[in-house]
Amino acid sequence: MKLVSFSRGGSNPQLGAVVGSWDRWEWIVDLHDANPQLPADMMAFIDAAGGLTGDVWDRASRTVASVEKELRRGKNPAAIRPSEARIHVPIHPRLLRDFLAFRGHVARTRAAMGSAVPPEWDALPAYYNGNHLNVVGPGDAVTPLRYAIVEGGRPRVVASSKLDYEAEVGYVLGRGGWKIEAKDAATHLFGLTIFNDFSARDIQMTAGRIGMGPAPGKDWANALGPCIVTRDELGELRDQSVAVRVNGEERSRGRYSELVHRNPLVKQGERPLWSFPEMVEHLSHAQTIHAGEVWGSGTIPGGCELERGDKARYLNPGDRVEIEIEGIGVLGNSIGPAT
Repeated sequence: MKLVSFSRGGSNPQLGAVVGSWDRWEWIVDLHDANPQLPADMMAFIDAAGGLTGDVWDRASRTVASVEKELRRGKNPAAIRPSEARIHVPIHPRLLRDFLAFRGHVARTRAAMGSAVPPEWDALPAYYNGNHLNVVGPGDAVTPLRYAIVEGGRPRVVASSKLDYEAEVGYVLGRGGWKIEAKDAATHLFGLTIFNDFSARDIQMTAGRIGMGPAPGKDWANALGPCIVTRDELGELRDQSVAVRVNGEERSRGRYSELVHRNPLVKQGERPLWSFPEMVEHLSHAQTIHAGEVWGSGTIPGGCELERGDKARYLNPGDRVEIEIEGIGVLGNSIGPAT
């Protein structure tokens, strides 16, 4: 299923299922309206059916199939056209983590700064906890970051001049657990979405030299959407196309397998990525993980301006950035006016 959080006519966001292909939505089915026994919001649905098994999951599958059948004969009151709906962020995560999973991205960014992939990258899948409260959805505007800094003994507020996008996969957890083996990790994945980890590179680098991680250059805005595609429908990312556009201009395009596994910066015998099952195994041996968490993969190689070094073209107020992943959809956000 392709699941969304949507509203119509100013109502509260509801749980919906998309009818149609990933790039041509035809209908949105209000699952609770179609079957009042189904949860009305995404988190409640994940809590009840995060393993893609059980009564709630089966009921939802039957409901969508029944509505689709009726739509082929005419209309169904529980279904509306996408043009009649507002699409919201699909999930407000219980916890947001962001990994650094792709060697090609690390190699490119380190090369742009005159260094190499650190050997520690091969030792464990590193991540940081993001701000799960500052999450926006498709179509939402992102406010340019302004931050306070002390220079010459005096504080002043400055606007970031290096606002970047980051094209990532968002892994939505459907089941929690502790000490999960990699071979069992797939059953803990509810589905995939697109994650744009907006980053203010200037304050990120300044804060990073202190040694306490990337905040506040990364935690003021994160975007997820447009939908969550359950793992049974999408499966693993293999040869899907990935593209980034800014104001309609294509900044990056490639097949996932080419960008990740056949990246020219990844030498033979080197680890190309940390997979989701590996992330689950490493992290769950340190702490309990929970349903409703969202994990960012880290930037898909080629999916940000930082990789371009001196040739980077950072975002400005009024710009619109779109990240497209075949099988999921397009996550588009604009940069709001400077405040």
